[in-house]
Amino acid sequence: MSRFNSYAFIKDLEDLIAEESPSDVNEFIHEHIDTAVIYYKDCFEILQSLHFTDWENHEFGNVTNISQLAFIALYDFVNDTLETA
Repeated sequence: MSRFNSYAFIKDLEDLIAEESPSDVNEFIHEHIDTAVIYYKDCFEILQSLHFTDWENHEFGNVTNISQLAFIALYDFVNDTLETA
């Protein structure tokens, strides 16, 4: 059983950005994060891995499901970590 690895996610994302050279990097990142949070099981692993506990007053508004929460956690992590963002 594989667990979510946040640093492997960042490395893969950096590699994909370098390889594909998207015209809109932010949109590319959003799509990649969207793909990562499709399944609830993955969302729980993302939240656990990132120790995400504070989602109030976020720019995305009210959180209504686990996928949105995982998206916010991963989005924040990517923005804090990714060197090309």
